[in-house]
Amino acid sequence: MSKNVRSPEACIRLFLDEEFCNSKTYTRQKCEWSLYRSKRALESAGFDASPYRIDEKAITHLLKEAWEGKLSSYVKSELSYLKRYLRFFKNNTIDKMKIVLPQDMRLNVDWLEDDQYEKLMNFPMDPLQEIVIHLELCMGFRNVECTRVMLDDIKNVGTKPYMNVRGKGRGNGKYRSARFHYRTKEVLARWMERRREIVSRVKEYNPHWVDPGNLLLWCHYKNKPDAGAYGEHTGSLDDAVIEPIRKAIGFRFSNHTLRRTFGRRLFHAGVPIETIAKFLGHESTVETLKYLGINLDDMDEGMSKLAQYDRIKSCNRGVE
Repeated sequence: MSKNVRSPEACIRLFLDEEFCNSKTYTRQKCEWSLYRSKRALESAGFDASPYRIDEKAITHLLKEAWEGKLSSYVKSELSYLKRYLRFFKNNTIDKMKIVLPQDMRLNVDWLEDDQYEKLMNFPMDPLQEIVIHLELCMGFRNVECTRVMLDDIKNVGTKPYMNVRGKGRGNGKYRSARFHYRTKEVLARWMERRREIVSRVKEYNPHWVDPGNLLLWCHYKNKPDAGAYGEHTGSLDDAVIEPIRKAIGFRFSNHTLRRTFGRRLFHAGVPIETIAKFLGHESTVETLKYLGINLDDMDEGMSKLAQYDRIKSCNRGVE
């Protein structure tokens, strides 16, 4: 391999400038975020993150430690970006390893079972973890939608409080309104108290600091009080909330797992599919049905209801 004459950061910039010069900004950013996630994971474990020096041991660490518990689709994406990056610097380690990833058990339709739902709902969380899990599991927000909520989007007044949500779609995304869950007010109150503490500490250190107005703020005190809004698609909110809980609770789940669980719980509660589609911000009920992953257990329940219906009709005919 060539001698390492550049820092890992400089190598990433060179690769992106050369390989993504004509790509869309978001396409380039996805690769950049992925490479920096891999870099941080390697460096925190004591590996050299230079593309010239990433070897089989480093890749094995990513697969068995940093990416352990992740969906195969996620690992495949991370590995693909890293492979392309290493090839650019004439490092063919990943090609030589001939890695075979298992298939996801329930591709794109995973959800929490009832016992997992109860365990997560009763898991001790800090106010940030609690509000994010609540928005995704109890109100159906996407991870990126959590980062987009502004204080002005929260209409916590009257008897029917709601939030405006900026979802997917062209331009700045499509807005929808989401009614509060029956626990939203108390969860929101706990986070807002913590948020006020963060703002107060930062302004005490820097009176000129401007609150960005986002509902969720990160707050780190390494060298000085500092805070800001979580970035969209960066994985920073996932790192702060989902990852620590996932490691402690004993089962795997993602942001999408929580959102799908919300949809399925509405479905099993008898909420019309059209209403569920509105909750989730879907364009059509066809998309919602695919998202909910109707399975054999749901079909069994449907057959039981049909049998009960037929018995009632038969009894009624007998009376006649």
